[in-house]
Amino acid sequence: MNFKNESKSNNNITSGTALFKSIFTFEGGYSIKIPDYQRPYVWNAEKVETLIDDLQYHIEHNSRQAYYMGSILFFCQNGEYEIIDGQQRLTSLLILDKIANNGQSILAKFSDNVQFTFNSPISKKNIVDVKNFVKDYKTDWLQNHWNNILNDLAFSVIVTNRQDDAFSFFETQNNRGVKLGSADYLKSFHLRELREEEGKQVAFAKQWDANNTNQFLNYLFNQVIWRGRTWKGSNVYYESQDDILQEFQKKTRDPEIINQVQIFPTIKNKIAHAIQYDENDGIMLDTSPIALKSHAINYPFALRQPIEKGIGFFLYSEKYAEMYNFLFGVENDKNTELAKFRNFYEYVYVQSGMSEYLKSLYRLCVVMYYDKFESKNIYKFAKYLDYYIGVYRVELSSIYDKTAIRILRDNKQNLLDIISQAFIPEQVFDFIMENTNDDVFREETIQLEKENGKLNYSVQSNYKRALLKYYDKKDQMSLKALKEWIKL
Repeated sequence: MNFKNESKSNNNITSGTALFKSIFTFEGGYSIKIPDYQRPYVWNAEKVETLIDDLQYHIEHNSRQAYYMGSILFFCQNGEYEIIDGQQRLTSLLILDKIANNGQSILAKFSDNVQFTFNSPISKKNIVDVKNFVKDYKTDWLQNHWNNILNDLAFSVIVTNRQDDAFSFFETQNNRGVKLGSADYLKSFHLRELREEEGKQVAFAKQWDANNTNQFLNYLFNQVIWRGRTWKGSNVYYESQDDILQEFQKKTRDPEIINQVQIFPTIKNKIAHAIQYDENDGIMLDTSPIALKSHAINYPFALRQPIEKGIGFFLYSEKYAEMYNFLFGVENDKNTELAKFRNFYEYVYVQSGMSEYLKSLYRLCVVMYYDKFESKNIYKFAKYLDYYIGVYRVELSSIYDKTAIRILRDNKQNLLDIISQAFIPEQVFDFIMENTNDDVFREETIQLEKENGKLNYSVQSNYKRALLKYYDKKDQMSLKALKEWIKL
């Protein structure tokens, strides 16, 4: 494939085979860049070591044959090639080339043409780790063999001058050895919806990557947002990637008006919050004050509302990323209700070593509650929710993945539905009290100490001990009065 010619081609899609060194000849003045919306460089020293070992084996056993490294996908416009898929491999190879050839490397000779900018701390750390590893352990071998390797490195290359096609291809491909998570596909899909708005693409891509530290957005969509939207009634089951993509790609709506996002009545979007009656004037609506707030947590979205493609999706995602971090982060909020809630969660659910399945369900319910009522009575909800979920921790010595499903599915109504449909928090509290088997607490016999007088550190005893200490009932040996403690 001739990159000089392709940069001037009007063909929508072209494909062919190219050697690594031919991709970076830059004859004709084209450039290659990593667009801002790409995810960080995630290859680490271990992965690069595996690549070098593969290359070493190739040199020793298959020298002079092409060493195939998969496919590379470019979006080409005005002589500029944007890497849509393949940046992990190309970046790694350029690092190796720089160490092997130094002043004669591609990066040294074509610094203006190779526009690889890495702003993410994740990228910077991995690049430094890879460079240090190679310099410490592989430099000699690399310098002796690299130029021979350059003659063998080959790729299948796809070039398109339509960004729409580029993102469509991307959604069907994985980087070499690094499986894409749901968040990567969602980012690509919805950026494609903004193909005519490059400025918005860049802005949303940067915000997305900032929120996606340690692949947080995969957790958020899988275990919080998707479950909150779809766990309704008895229809409760664990998600697959297809389920996530179905919900947040195929089921999203086209915006009715470009650059506008439809909103629905929520706690952040209500015209009137009360009706006043006067015997002379009759009924008057007491309207809510209008406030313009820039924080994403205040965006007027509801968890279960319809989602629009593009802008609507990114704003919706940003809200729930900020909400989750606000609720379960380390901020020392001055709001008494929130401070008490965080203290309760940290002490009873984090420090006690609560089962991750129950902890995940607890967090999901809290997000649903805050989405509906904000911090109103959230500390009370935290205690009531623990009462509802804690029955299973006391009753069962082992918690499995299906336990959370059972908690929601096997009651006459789904707690998430109750929260979503409630008008006031008391409706949620009443449901919990009516549907919690208090006999489990009143009759529990969990031993805090073993027969030899040593503390019992089973998961059940740790939970019981945490509750007794939190409610300042260390002089008691039973949870039989828990129902009364949480009302205080």
